[in-house]
Amino acid sequence: MSDAAAGYLTDVDYIPGFYPHMSPVAMRYAASLNRVVPPATSKSFRYLELGCGLGRSLTTLAAANPQGEFVGVDINSNHIAAVEKDVAAGELKNVQAIASDFASLSKDLGKFDFLTLHGVFSWVAPEVRDQILAVAKEHLAPGGLLLVSYNAMPGWAHLQPIRGILRQYAALRQGDTVQRIRDALNYLVFIRDKKARYFEDNPRAAAYVDGLLKQDLRYLAHEYLNEHWTSFYFSEVAGMFGSAGMAFVGSLPIHTNFWDLCVRPEFQELFRTTSNRLVTESHKDFCANTAFRWDIYANEPRVMQSPEERLKQIDDLYFRAARPNITLPHQVNLGVVTSTIQGPLYETLLKILSAKSLRLSEILKDKSVKGNPAADLIRAVDAGVAMGLFDVTAGPVTSTKTTTAGKVEIPSAFNRAVLAGDSLGGRPVALASVSTGTGHTLGDFDAAILHELTSGGTDGLPQRVDARLAGSGRSLQQDGKPVTDAAARQKLVESACDAFTTTSLPQLTQLGIVASAT
Repeated sequence: MSDAAAGYLTDVDYIPGFYPHMSPVAMRYAASLNRVVPPATSKSFRYLELGCGLGRSLTTLAAANPQGEFVGVDINSNHIAAVEKDVAAGELKNVQAIASDFASLSKDLGKFDFLTLHGVFSWVAPEVRDQILAVAKEHLAPGGLLLVSYNAMPGWAHLQPIRGILRQYAALRQGDTVQRIRDALNYLVFIRDKKARYFEDNPRAAAYVDGLLKQDLRYLAHEYLNEHWTSFYFSEVAGMFGSAGMAFVGSLPIHTNFWDLCVRPEFQELFRTTSNRLVTESHKDFCANTAFRWDIYANEPRVMQSPEERLKQIDDLYFRAARPNITLPHQVNLGVVTSTIQGPLYETLLKILSAKSLRLSEILKDKSVKGNPAADLIRAVDAGVAMGLFDVTAGPVTSTKTTTAGKVEIPSAFNRAVLAGDSLGGRPVALASVSTGTGHTLGDFDAAILHELTSGGTDGLPQRVDARLAGSGRSLQQDGKPVTDAAARQKLVESACDAFTTTSLPQLTQLGIVASAT
């Protein structure tokens, strides 16, 4: 292992994954909620990801935002080779992948409007975190946004011994890193099942082990075996980025910007009387027992002076109903409290945004909400987004309806390459949408249906999908058990194909991911 890696695993490649929080549209909207002017993206922007791994977030966002320039950096040359392979297969012209540690980045990289790092900050040595801060200070443009994710306290307090057990036991085992994490996980299950006192006293930790058993061993190796694994209190991370001149300006997912969606009613008076946002965030983490954070910082943030300014700064964003046929009352539990959206105003907004996507200014001008104060309307839209009633997109989403009669195609070379390579791969498949400016995830079986549908049409679709499934070695599950009978499996495949073509296909068409073949 090189000195530059500083205790970070490089002998095991990470797993591919797409993380929608990393999209410019999500970061911009979250910043605007907190009255911070976000970078503009309609014409051009620059985006830097530190520790991009296999690059699937980077390349998906590049495909969804052709007007942007995307740069990914990773110390693992295998990761960068995988990114370059995806770039070539997807015919992406706006991506650069750099194999480098953070200390060796050239100052010629210039300034970036967005800088992101996911799965990095908690897993690297202190000197590497200092390098990250130096990169941010050097390369984040004034007004630019930085997104950092990390393991958080106090949520990790009762789970940290699990990491210690896995790392200590793996160090004693023989074989490569994957074998050692496998052995360590088996040992963890053994002492859990034999009722070790730690698990007896910490039932949530005992249940947590079941989740580990479902994870990819490569993920577990990177999550738990890196030498400098650390969990942070929010105040510690805010202090580090503050020392680099960065100000905290919000967090993701969106509901975490609404304290009444994160803490129980008996704690809410505390938040009404606390004006310091840094203190509020720390209180909130204890009330919610937060274990992971996605925080947004800004370099020289410009604060919006009025609701009218916010309307102007983000009026290139569009809002729509989060999914077809959604109804009120809409109830969600976001981890701590259960909240409900209902009432005439939301009924009207849902009707408007189910028909088409609209900008905030267009919502305010709609005749059906005439008489409602603009501030109330904007507040209702924001609450609807936070609770999953509405979605935010970078552009308008079409209301086109697609029938299953004609042949369809995938316009994006990137999406075609992803479908060809990842269908039935055992992991979700993210496809890029220029309309929304982000990626949209399908199950790998639905991805296989879409791939067969676009390559061969509807004739014989279930039979082709069934043959592909049988050849892949994968199995369908029913009632938690694999379906081994061929006739029963084919019936399930037919049902899945029907459901996909009647429900998912129209949605993918509206997103511009699928189009009628010419």
